[in-house]
Amino acid sequence: MDRFRVQEFLKSKRVRVFAAVLAVLIIGTVGWCFFPHIHRKPPNIFDTPVDGVLSYLSTEDFNKLSVEERMDFIKGIVQRFSKMSQGDSAMASAFFAGLTGPANEKLIDNARILGKDLFVEGAAQYLALKTEQEKDMFIDQWIVKWVRFGEQATGKPSGHSDAEILSRMSDQARHDVSRGIDINADMAQQVMDFWDRDVASVASPKEQAQIFQFGPAIRQRLLNRSK
Repeated sequence: MDRFRVQEFLKSKRVRVFAAVLAVLIIGTVGWCFFPHIHRKPPNIFDTPVDGVLSYLSTEDFNKLSVEERMDFIKGIVQRFSKMSQGDSAMASAFFAGLTGPANEKLIDNARILGKDLFVEGAAQYLALKTEQEKDMFIDQWIVKWVRFGEQATGKPSGHSDAEILSRMSDQARHDVSRGIDINADMAQQVMDFWDRDVASVASPKEQAQIFQFGPAIRQRLLNRSK
């Protein structure tokens, strides 16, 4: 092929289109490699149609948010539901009723992943501490943080102090022990089923080990707190 034909070939429309497509693919590949954290932001809970807000819960983008961001998103949904109009309520009911198959499984898995991530995040911070005093203080703060979060999400703050919240949780833990829940075979089976279904199915071996250390530490802290 002589120089004239090569120049004509390079100027052809087909080659220009191919070059443009190739450039887009290269840019996209580079962007994928260097910016894997990019994801769709959560919709505005109070300005977005109900089905749009709820459908975000069953996306992979939801999992890419931090634990705090996911919990805040759920809190916002609970607050919106508490003030929901009749039309929005009907739409929400229809959304959940129509959620079947892979979409329903994804929603359930996302809930499991959030619960796992919440405990793994706490476990990682707990296990990094050096002294027993630091660990006890961390557990106390962690418990109070999420109890207060639950109260705020439902719009029913108790007004209790941190000490009162911890005392109430400790009393409940001791009450459970006094009822023999510790050695109840049915309860033990339920715990194992929960672990296999809701923890092991979404957690890595390392994460399972972290949770396995953090969970009993929380329980022992509640049982051993002075009245």
